[in-house]
Amino acid sequence: MDNNETFERLYNELEDLLRTKYHLEATASAVYFHENRVGGQQAKNLRILRELRNYVVHGKRNDVIEACVVTDVAIRYLEKTIDAIKRPVRAIDTCTLHQKILFASLSSPLKPLMKTMLERNISHVPILRSDGTVYGVFSGATLFAGATANEKMAIDDATTVQAFSAYLPIKNHAGERYWFIARTTPIEEIIELFGTTMQDGKKLKMLFVTENGRPEEKILGLITPWDILDDDVVAA
Repeated sequence: MDNNETFERLYNELEDLLRTKYHLEATASAVYFHENRVGGQQAKNLRILRELRNYVVHGKRNDVIEACVVTDVAIRYLEKTIDAIKRPVRAIDTCTLHQKILFASLSSPLKPLMKTMLERNISHVPILRSDGTVYGVFSGATLFAGATANEKMAIDDATTVQAFSAYLPIKNHAGERYWFIARTTPIEEIIELFGTTMQDGKKLKMLFVTENGRPEEKILGLITPWDILDDDVVAA
């Protein structure tokens, strides 16, 4: 079996899997539907696969030359996509796990925290309560909000995160949004969340992964847009 035949077989398998996944009719273009669900680089790659499929099918006619030969790269990508549908990536699979996250509490000294953020190129730090649940997030936005509201605010060695407690809760972040999702949330839904523009103009900066996606639960991990930009994750 040559690559063109293999490609056609795999493409048909992908279509069948996606029709089942999305409960589509037999005549629906399942790859096109999936393409519009995932967006980004994955959507571009799927669009190329759809176009390639048309060339492969028409190339089987006896009255035209075979002008298109499928590459091994296209075959591997199609196999990878099919495998991801059969074994979907979930939030817990792609998040930064709890033990690798930089956390702080209200009693944490502010200057060392900011120094660590600069050294590790971290822009947002979850602030936890004593029970391990999220109190809020410390970021550049909270720093600016506090400094703007209190022009006499000074940061010295005794300053703790507590000094910005009014600006840390998620609901108080200007221009920033944070959500909680369950550990089993599919990667397609995560990509869609980061790609959705809210009416209030706030940008989704971080997703907190918990057991059931509830704020009162302990954090298992977190996801930022950078975590899903990796082609190995998006392509899956």
